[in-house]
Amino acid sequence: MYRIKRVRSVIHGLAHHGVSALSWLHPRLGEECNRCVETEVTFDLILGVIITDGFNASKETLSAYCALKATFERILNAECIDLSSIQNASIIFGFRSDSYPSYCICKMVGRDGKEINIRVDWCGNKYNLLSEC
Repeated sequence: MYRIKRVRSVIHGLAHHGVSALSWLHPRLGEECNRCVETEVTFDLILGVIITDGFNASKETLSAYCALKATFERILNAECIDLSSIQNASIIFGFRSDSYPSYCICKMVGRDGKEINIRVDWCGNKYNLLSEC
């Protein structure tokens, strides 16, 4: 079992990393979304696959997602959370009109079924899920 505070730390750190240049996803991911006419792309952090139907990722984007998954596992280990205690984890990048993400939502569901969400804007600032940045 894990503490909610630790989970929030993990997913906030990952969301912040995901929108940064350190993730190597942007601007390529946004450009690929524009070509596929997608406004959101979801990546399953447990299975390591893109779960958005109709999205064709390049080899470079898939490689960047694999690195993001490794970062997720590294942050989990740093917070002393075992991967077996997680039922589901995903990260969503949303694009409006730019090649850089407008927002990033990171979700995690524990074995107890409780879902925790963190949403950050394009520069990594946390904001409410119901409001616009």
